[in-house]
Amino acid sequence: MKPVPEARWREAQAHELDFWQHWRSIPVYRNVDLAAYWAGECRRFGLPPDFFHGKRVLDVGCGPVGLIHFVPGAALRIRVDPLLTDYREKLPLAEPGYSLAAAGEELPLPDSVADVAICFNALDHMRDPGKALAELHRVLRPGGTLLLMVHTFPAWVMPLLAVDRLHPHHWTASQFARQAAQHLRVIREHSERRVFDVPGGQRWWPANWKYLAAGAVLSTTYIVAARDAVV
Repeated sequence: MKPVPEARWREAQAHELDFWQHWRSIPVYRNVDLAAYWAGECRRFGLPPDFFHGKRVLDVGCGPVGLIHFVPGAALRIRVDPLLTDYREKLPLAEPGYSLAAAGEELPLPDSVADVAICFNALDHMRDPGKALAELHRVLRPGGTLLLMVHTFPAWVMPLLAVDRLHPHHWTASQFARQAAQHLRVIREHSERRVFDVPGGQRWWPANWKYLAAGAVLSTTYIVAARDAVV
């Protein structure tokens, strides 16, 4: 996946910030129970309940309510997001750890610092996904685990996605798996349809049309990958 021009990335970041400023007013997100949501996503990755216990966990593209805030027993939490300064007042949990306002393509971290790296619904927001994956490989310790998720689409939809100004990049599930495999060893890949819960009385409100359309074609693809240990 080729990098996009900086102006295109900055446009997408402005849309991202606008989304988070208003997300609780959007019907499909208004009543989301965050703890229950993240517990369900961990099950979709196939993770055992104690997976994060005692581990150094990095979340790149964490946003204000990312998985990093809901990892029980982690020894260390590191949050990274280029908009983190804007999100800081919205972080739901004042957990110990580090918060870094930085892009995924240039992580201000030493090599092999994390046991687990998370990049959840974030790689498609970045300017250069390949460079970000290379950075995630660098900061994972040998034997460490990367958790990736993005929304993916059937190939026939791709020409229509130019209208999506929030996401600079789009993949089919197989394209996304191949992109991840260029940098780490893919252990598990799982895709499932994503249907947005639009309240029945609001299904035909214009603001909800994009969620109804997305639910007809969109999947979520989960990848568990590893940085192989040095033998």
